[in-house]
Amino acid sequence: MTVSLLDGPHYDDLVARSAGGDAGARRRLIEDLWPTWIEMVRASRSMGSFARSDDHVDNVVGKLIEKIGRFDGRELRRYVAWRASHREQTFGDWIRIVTKNAIRDYLREQLGRTRAGAGREPSAKRLLNEFALSAPLEEMGTRPPITAAQTARELLEFAASRLPPEQLAALRDWLDGATFEEVGQAHGISRVEAQKRIRAGVAVLRRHFAQAQGREEEPG
Repeated sequence: MTVSLLDGPHYDDLVARSAGGDAGARRRLIEDLWPTWIEMVRASRSMGSFARSDDHVDNVVGKLIEKIGRFDGRELRRYVAWRASHREQTFGDWIRIVTKNAIRDYLREQLGRTRAGAGREPSAKRLLNEFALSAPLEEMGTRPPITAAQTARELLEFAASRLPPEQLAALRDWLDGATFEEVGQAHGISRVEAQKRIRAGVAVLRRHFAQAQGREEEPG
């Protein structure tokens, strides 16, 4: 299989069935994409010296498989919504975007580990407090500046018990890297409504972690 095959109609039916919950179609799609992802990640200039390491390449591809191969088909449904408003583009275009984002996030994680120093990762609590004190939503763009994968998971674990389902779903997509427009498309709402839901969820997180930080700073 070549990368150019991604740009034809070959995958239309397979992706549609995968997004609809067909586990067999999803496995076949991942099996088809796997060698192409290896090729794309290894050829990415962004990977730099990491591209020469099979471990690093496999780690990025593993993240892509986990993301696209989700049993609930959520990520592929996002593609279906994206394609509806980008009819001139192809599944290959979308896969290239997703792959580029996965590479970017992986490199950020590696950089974060380097900065933290050997054996001294920043605690999840500190990262969450930094999130609470970070720039307002309007200044963040599509995602907060500290969304390493572990941090996003920690945020969502907390949010899951405190946010209404519609706010949680929108926040989860946003932390995954979706724009406000993409969140709206995925949930059948406007961009403005998507932004409102995300803003409301972020406000709850900010209040909690700001209060937690205040309690830690109070004299015992």
